[in-house]
Amino acid sequence: MILDSVEANVSSQLAQQSQLGVSIMQTDDVPEVGPAHRGLWQRISNVTAVFADLKGSTELSVSHSREGTARAYTYFIRAMAIILEGFEAKYVDIQGDGIFGLFSGRNSTFLAAACAITMRTQVEREVAVRFGRDASTDWKLAVGVGIDHGTLLVRRLGLRGATQNEVWAGKAVNMAAKLSSLAEANQVAVSDRVFKQYGRASRLRKRALVWSCGCDGDTRGRGFDVSAGETACLWDKKTAPEDLGLDFHYYHELSSAWCVRHGLEFCEAIVTGSRP
Repeated sequence: MILDSVEANVSSQLAQQSQLGVSIMQTDDVPEVGPAHRGLWQRISNVTAVFADLKGSTELSVSHSREGTARAYTYFIRAMAIILEGFEAKYVDIQGDGIFGLFSGRNSTFLAAACAITMRTQVEREVAVRFGRDASTDWKLAVGVGIDHGTLLVRRLGLRGATQNEVWAGKAVNMAAKLSSLAEANQVAVSDRVFKQYGRASRLRKRALVWSCGCDGDTRGRGFDVSAGETACLWDKKTAPEDLGLDFHYYHELSSAWCVRHGLEFCEAIVTGSRP
C-alpha cells in the first residue's frame, strides 16, 4: 500500500538524519551549490537578499488569457534574472511569480540597492512597455522589490537527484520577500537595518543613494555634485505592519527610478564607492 510505504520511508529517513546529526561550517561567500551530505550546513555572514515580486499576478491570471499571462511571466522573470546576473548575484532562484538573488560581502547592501533600483527602472521603462505592446493589454506590469541583510544557513535537501534544492535558513530571504509584497507598484522597500547602513555610507555613496540630484532629468541642470547640499530625501520611512511577522519596526520605500541624466554615475558610485 502507498501509505505504508511512505510512512516507513519517512521513519527510515528521519532515523538516518538523526544519526548523522547536524554540523555547520562557516564560509565567507554564498555558494553556487549548497552542501548535500552528512548533515553539513554552511553558514554565511553578511548576506543581502533582493526579492523581486510581479505585482498583481493573481489579477493577471484571472482576467487575462493564458498567452498573456505566460508572456508577462516570461518577460518579467527573464529580465529580472538578467539584471541579477549583471550585478553578479552569487545565487539566483525563482519562487512562484517572484525571483530572488543573494549578494555577499561587506558591500553587499550597496550592490543590492543598485540592482533593485535597476529592476524597478527597467520594469517601468522597458519590460512593461514591451509587454503592453506585445500583449495588447492595458494591464500594467509592475514590480515590488524587497531588500534585507543578515546571516543564512544553506544546504541542499530533498531526495537524491534532480529533486534536491537549496534551502536557505535565516531571516534575510524571508524578510526580503515580505518587503517586496509590502512595496507598492515599482517601489523598492528595505528593512530599517539595511537603510541604517546607507545612512552610515561614505559621502559619495550616500549622496548617490539617499538624496535627489534635483535635476528632474533636465540636461541643463547641474551635474552630480557630491559637495552639493542635501536637496530631498528619496526614501519614505514607514511603520512595519505588526501582522506580517517582521523583525523590525520600520522600513523605507523608494519610488524613484534612475535619473536619466545621472543614473549611470549614481549606479557606479553606489556599487564601487568611487566616482566614475
